[in-house]
Amino acid sequence: MGVGRVIVAGIVIFTVFTAVSFFFLDKKYSISLAIIDTSVVVFAFLVYLNDKVFSERMSQRIFSISDKKFIDDVIVRQMNMHGITEVVNKGNVIEFYRKGQKAGEVKFRIDEKGNPVKIDGKYIIEIEAPEYILHNIDHETWSLIGKR
Repeated sequence: MGVGRVIVAGIVIFTVFTAVSFFFLDKKYSISLAIIDTSVVVFAFLVYLNDKVFSERMSQRIFSISDKKFIDDVIVRQMNMHGITEVVNKGNVIEFYRKGQKAGEVKFRIDEKGNPVKIDGKYIIEIEAPEYILHNIDHETWSLIGKR
């Protein structure tokens, strides 16, 4: 049983307990439990909506990388861990698809001639993906930096 189902089951049990309390407890205690129960239900619903909207929202990060291998080592692996089914390399753009829908992309910044921009020997890339994937990429990047 998943964590979400356990939480929903706990809320349902507490709601049933609150409803039953109106028959067996003093009214002031039952009303207090009802207020607490309503607060828990509303809070749980708002957390669910926030997680659903925030985590799936597309965002963007800009990185400078010294080696294109970083894309395979970090970005592609993180995208694969989150259900990416297809990776399409179009030269200066790498697109990620999940079940036929575009789920993210990596773009190399290019100059006027169409060549990737290199500043101090590092490529500049723009990563567009859902926020939760970018969050994981951030953590892994800082982990790699910490090991050097």
